[in-house]
Amino acid sequence: MSDSGLKKLTVEHLRGSVLPFVLPFEKGKKLMVVYGENAAGKSTICDAFEFLGKGKVGSLENRGLGKTNKYWPSVGKRPADVSVTLETLDSVSCRASMLRSEVMAHPAAARPKVEVLRRSQILALVEAQPSERYAAIRRFIDVSQVEASEGALRQLISGLTTNRDIAVARVRENLDAIIQFWEAAGKPGSDPLSWAEIETQRDPNAADAEVAALGRLQAAYSRLADYPARLKSANEGLKRAKEAAAEAGRKAQQCVQTIATDAGEVMSVLQAARAYLQKHPSPSACPLCESAEKVAGLDQRITQRLTSFSTLQTAQSRTKEAEIGVQRAERQLEVVREEAGKDAEGFEKARAGFSWSPDIPMPTAAPKQIEHLEPWLAGSAHLTTQWRNAETARQDKKQFIGALRKARQTYKENVQAPKDLAALLPKLEQALKIVEEERRAFTDAILVRIAGEVGRIYELVHPGEGLNKISLVLDPQKRASLDIGAQFCGGNAAPPQAYFSESHLDTLGLCVFLALAALDGPENTILALDDVLASVDEPHVERLIEMLYAEAIKFRHCL
Repeated sequence: MSDSGLKKLTVEHLRGSVLPFVLPFEKGKKLMVVYGENAAGKSTICDAFEFLGKGKVGSLENRGLGKTNKYWPSVGKRPADVSVTLETLDSVSCRASMLRSEVMAHPAAARPKVEVLRRSQILALVEAQPSERYAAIRRFIDVSQVEASEGALRQLISGLTTNRDIAVARVRENLDAIIQFWEAAGKPGSDPLSWAEIETQRDPNAADAEVAALGRLQAAYSRLADYPARLKSANEGLKRAKEAAAEAGRKAQQCVQTIATDAGEVMSVLQAARAYLQKHPSPSACPLCESAEKVAGLDQRITQRLTSFSTLQTAQSRTKEAEIGVQRAERQLEVVREEAGKDAEGFEKARAGFSWSPDIPMPTAAPKQIEHLEPWLAGSAHLTTQWRNAETARQDKKQFIGALRKARQTYKENVQAPKDLAALLPKLEQALKIVEEERRAFTDAILVRIAGEVGRIYELVHPGEGLNKISLVLDPQKRASLDIGAQFCGGNAAPPQAYFSESHLDTLGLCVFLALAALDGPENTILALDDVLASVDEPHVERLIEMLYAEAIKFRHCL
């Protein structure tokens, strides 16, 4: 951005500039007064500077038009027809134009810094509500980052205060949970917290070995409990096998009694005769005795004799199978006895191999003889319920200690949280107070400086009227609220709106604006004052022009 003197302003089709218009500036002069009748285009010149420097046209705002950029071009012109160009004495030019609804400046680095004051804005500076007045000047006193930090700090304090309240409620909930555990345990000890402290020191895994040993003991006992049924089944199987063997023997004996003693030799002869007859089906005589008397039906009689011998063979085969079945049943019975003995030893190992707690009863040693097992099981069957109960009790105890430990840990953490927050919150509140005081002190210092400058400028226009004691004060009870006051005849400060004439209020607003505009780099700032002298009477106009002439030296240019 150039700080050189202004050479000329060219306005094309913006607002009242229906034809291209060039406004030249006198070299070496920083103040220009443009005088003309209504609708002569004075405001369009101010609009042009604001269009170029700020990308907007403020004269149309607050008129109920909504979005005003569609009214920026002159009647019958398009946005693309609008342009404003400012040329400086060092031949640097900056041109602003509309691209759709946006204002683009080229080159952007040459875009001038512009402040525009219109009569409507004077009311915002002087007659507006304190909050609106502060909004009107806050861009000149930029403490937005500090205010954002204050807001974040307030939000943090509010959130931590809520967290503290929640933590206190949770402490009560955690204590209630510990009390419930304590009551479930029968209220041992003097108080629930002391009891919980002792209980949570216990090893929750201390009973794991005993629980595992109980599992092995019950599994071993369950295996022994199956043997009476298995013994009965094996004995019944042996009995059935012996009965089947005896029956097969009787049938074989009956077959033997019906067959000759030399049955084996006879069968061989008969089988040979049948083989001969198959080759010679119609012999004339018996092949053995050469008799012809009984040769008829010889083949059928040989087959009947061989069938009787086959029945004997079948009976003998079944007798052998039955005897093998008896041996198999005896072996099965022996296996059951052997397995019962081994499982009895296994149970004894599970029973005697662990140091049981007094609440876990044990039976006598399991008998190795399977015949003695059933009465032993009958006498110890009630113990299995006690073993299961003991196992469940230890598992419940483990879960109980785990849940109690978690409840106590949560209680300790939540007890500590309110303490930490109680220590932290006062420090944060003190920090917020310091930040607020520093911001107010910083802002008040600027406002005092501005107020002094306003009073000085105001005295140039109204010398000797005793109205130069201007004050700008932030209301300490309200955020972003600015009060303006003036002393009358040496009395206390009072709002000038109540006592100043319209002319004095306009002058005061102009002085406030000039003081604010001079805060930040006035040597780079172009001032455009639009119709701010309308209510000033003739005696004050001359002094007002002289004041502007004197103040314009600070600025790049004043229009």
